Formats: sequence, C-alpha cells, structure tokens
Amino acid sequence: MSAPADAPSWVDELDLHAGGPEAAMGTRALDPARWVLVDGDWSSQRDESRRLLRERRADVLATSRASDLVAAGVEVAERLDRWMAEHAPQLLDGGHAAEADPLAAARARVAEDLCILTSHDGGWILAAGCVCFPSFWRLAEKVGRPLGEVHGPVPGYAGTLAARVDGFLGRLRPGQGVWRRNWSIHAQPDLFVPAHPPAPEQPPAPEQRWLRSEYQTLVRLSAADAVVFTIRTQQVPVGRLAARPDRCRDLAAALRGWTERQRSYKGAAVDSALLDWLDGQAER
Repeated sequence: MSAPADAPSWVDELDLHAGGPEAAMGTRALDPARWVLVDGDWSSQRDESRRLLRERRADVLATSRASDLVAAGVEVAERLDRWMAEHAPQLLDGGHAAEADPLAAARARVAEDLCILTSHDGGWILAAGCVCFPSFWRLAEKVGRPLGEVHGPVPGYAGTLAARVDGFLGRLRPGQGVWRRNWSIHAQPDLFVPAHPPAPEQPPAPEQRWLRSEYQTLVRLSAADAVVFTIRTQQVPVGRLAARPDRCRDLAAALRGWTERQRSYKGAAVDSALLDWLDGQAER
C-alpha cells in the first residue's frame, strides 16, 4: 500500500483546540514576505477569479468611485505590484490591464480576495470588496455595513469581540499588518460558495470532503483611513490528513466541541462518519 500524500504545511497553522471555534481574533504579526501566499494552486485560483470578474462581476465586486475608496484601491494595487516584483516576479503577467476599477485590478493581480475597511462614526465598516471565493456569504449583502453586522452570523462575535476588533483596527499604524487563519469543512471543492448548497442525498465519503482554510491579513493603508483585509483560500481533501494522525485527532476533538450553531455556520458537512474516519486515522 502506498503512503498517503503529505498534508500541506498550513494545517499546522490551524487552531484545532478542543471546545469549538469560538470567535477570537487570534492574530499574529505579519511577515511582509507572507502577505501573499504563493503555492501550487495560486495561479489557477487567480485565473478563476479573473473568470468570475468577467462572468459574475456583480456577485464578486462591490465598490464605488468615492475618492477615498479609489485611493485605497490604487494603493493596494501598487503595493501588490511591488510585492510581486520582489517576491514572485515570474507571476506578473499583466492580466489585470483591462480592469478600470482599481480594486478589481488589484484583485486580478493575485489569488487573494480583497476587502477595504474604513472608519465610520467611531466604528469600522466593510466599505468595498472584491471577493471571488466567499464561504457561505454574499458580498452584496455585507458591503456598507458595520463589521458587527457583517459578522452577525459568526458565533460569539457580537459584544466584546466586536468592540475589540474595532479598537484593534484603529490602532494599526500605516504599513503595519497581522495575520490569522480560520477553517471549516465543505462537502465540495467549489471556491465560489456564497450560500450553503442543498444537502446531498448521499454525503460524500469522509475522505472526499474538504478542509478549507482562509489565510487572512489586515494591513493599514496610508493613502486613506483604511485597512485592506486579504483572504487567501486554501483547501485540501480530508483524506490527505491521513498522513497526519495528530491533526486528525485534534480536528476530531475540535469538531466534537462545536455547538449546533457553530456546525451550521462552519461545517454542515460534519457528521458521525467524518468523526469516525478521523478517529480511525488518529489511532494509526
């Protein structure tokens, strides 16, 4: 029998503590070299985002011609160009040249989704975004709203954490950045998932489901009172975790700690079959 394929290194960055995915910032200082994550799926994801911008533009782009948002989009595009030139020049291809909107042009440069957060009336709002790979949310329903409302469905976000996030964003200095990860379980590998799909009559085998993670960064901009929020989606078939019995054990413990609301929000594809499979791998 051949050895299972290695699990990607990013699975070690996931917080799989037992007790469920309580809402917490969990941020760490950002190494500028890791602002954009280039891996084996990066080019194909960038190409897919360009297709979505052409074919489903209203679903993935929400912006305006307000001067502050234009300035923020231009700064993000310029920063991304500088980052690519320094860290991945071979991937600069000019495929964004036809984009007139600064934020869309910035998004077309990379595989990362981009959101612009701005300060408003003492709090922060999602002012604009180009989100091609949403995980159970629709950009059009969130743009222009305070972050507390944007994260309304997130278990545990309202209250203390919402105030903490607003305060944290206000303290970020120009150029300063942090990163974090979240994770969820999906039944299929689709990247554009604005809503929970209908439950299949026959759920996929546990090893054919997908562990999906978002590598998220927050970087303060200088041209406007704004923060750019980047989201890089990475995912792997659950079967690849067979190479990591320790992560299978931790994942099973974390999933068992989820409340029903957490399971509905982040992992409708979680059931006893998945937990049994993870237990079996953990015991190897």
